[in-house]
Amino acid sequence: MNAFLDSKDWPEADYRKRVQETFDDVAAQFENVDPDVAECEQAFGVVTITFPDRTKIILSAQPSVRQLWVALASRGTAYHFSFDPALQQWRDDKGRDIEVKSLLKTVLEETAGLKPWQK
Repeated sequence: MNAFLDSKDWPEADYRKRVQETFDDVAAQFENVDPDVAECEQAFGVVTITFPDRTKIILSAQPSVRQLWVALASRGTAYHFSFDPALQQWRDDKGRDIEVKSLLKTVLEETAGLKPWQK
């Protein structure tokens, strides 16, 4: 059974609010990061994290399907996340048990030695 919210069950305004909260949370992880290590920018429904070697992580809102997409261009990989209301998390829609922040934590640590979302 699919526990994800989809476009017919989730008003677009609520979806956009949840996406913006996620984008703001991601951007907050870069407040004290040296731009020579990584830069994070938000614009027009997209968050772009850029590294000195010009590789990027791109998070984008996909309102028509109520998803959040993450592209790891240097790895040739993309993920589509749907929101699981029971877990209050963006989860990979392919059943690989991947949560968006966990994915970002792993990639940011591997790519730049960053440790986001650590207290």
